[in-house]
Amino acid sequence: IGNMAPEYGATCGFFPVDGETIRYLTMSGREENRIALVEAYARAQGMWREDGSADPVFTDLLELDLGDVVPSMAGPKRPEGRVALEGIPAGFV
Repeated sequence: IGNMAPEYGATCGFFPVDGETIRYLTMSGREENRIALVEAYARAQGMWREDGSADPVFTDLLELDLGDVVPSMAGPKRPEGRVALEGIPAGFV
């Protein structure tokens, strides 16, 4: 779960839990009972992903053409004030 992600306009983002997540928890020294709980919870909530898993069902889908993405700049106090880098010099003139 990613919290407060104004870079892409979300309050939070959910990412699937998989074997790599469990490997990270193991490698970072988490307790075995905690790791088992994380896996059991993810499976019970339908957030567990692995090869062959059914595709998740979403209420909304977003399509993004990566060709439309441009470098930009925004301040931490006003992320909504994002300006494309090509427009920055005009702000100084």
